[in-house]
Amino acid sequence: MTYRLDTGIQTSTVYLDSTNCVTRSPYYQYNLATGITCPTGVRILLSVAGVSLPNVINNVTEYNNTFSIQANHSAELTNYTITFPVGIYSAWTWRDYLNSQFVARGIPVNCIYDTQSFRYKFVSQYDFHIRNTEAHPTTCGHLIGVAKNNNNQYIYPINATVPYWSIVMPSTVNFAPTPFIFLKMSNINLSNINSFGDINDSLLRFPVNCDYGQMIQYRPTELNKFLIQSSNINTIQIHLEDVYNNPLAIPSGAELQVILKIEYIYPPPAQDYDAGTIPHFYKMNPITSVEEDLTED
Repeated sequence: MTYRLDTGIQTSTVYLDSTNCVTRSPYYQYNLATGITCPTGVRILLSVAGVSLPNVINNVTEYNNTFSIQANHSAELTNYTITFPVGIYSAWTWRDYLNSQFVARGIPVNCIYDTQSFRYKFVSQYDFHIRNTEAHPTTCGHLIGVAKNNNNQYIYPINATVPYWSIVMPSTVNFAPTPFIFLKMSNINLSNINSFGDINDSLLRFPVNCDYGQMIQYRPTELNKFLIQSSNINTIQIHLEDVYNNPLAIPSGAELQVILKIEYIYPPPAQDYDAGTIPHFYKMNPITSVEEDLTED
């Protein structure tokens, strides 16, 4: 929606730097010495003019760092769950850590990364399969290339095939941590809707537009403005989430900069919810009925 700035009140800019926040978890909180005050009779328009964040996002987090396998190399089937330390992995370092755990635990399986097809392959001289259960979860499905069904669920178990017991992952690896980041504001009600149709507190979604170690710089070409109900803002609470609705996994020392733009408008005039429809037209322009004279001459 386009708003007309008709109040004559000067636009304000708030520069938020996480080096100056009072708390960093579970959100960045800023206590403003000079609060944002909305004069009587006008409303606040809030928008994000820019975001800066170093791209040091962990692609293996506490939400996707488990791998479970069931092997049949002993008298009975044995379940193993391998937990990866949180950090930044490549397809090669993830493979190497997994193979080191296979050796340390005596699991006769080897993980191979095919640089031609960008897929993992698991081989063994014994029957085995990759599983995902409550007791033995595999949460790294999108990293290692697990297929999905028509209901958008990962397909488990993944069984090894003969003649030599092996599994070729159905999809390519994907070690990108998140293609987009959601900037959310905790203490102000917003009306954005996510993929589930839920109203959430997302203020902005911006892309991860650089390589690891570089600086994510985002300047929207068109500002998405929100009409705020609050008349006074003395505290700002913001946090970051990835596309899986999990808190963004970045080191505690990574600094976030956000530029907020504060504008003022007069409240828009009230309008009927059905304006522009045929029933609304007839409601506003009723047809006057004319009584017929049934008297005979």
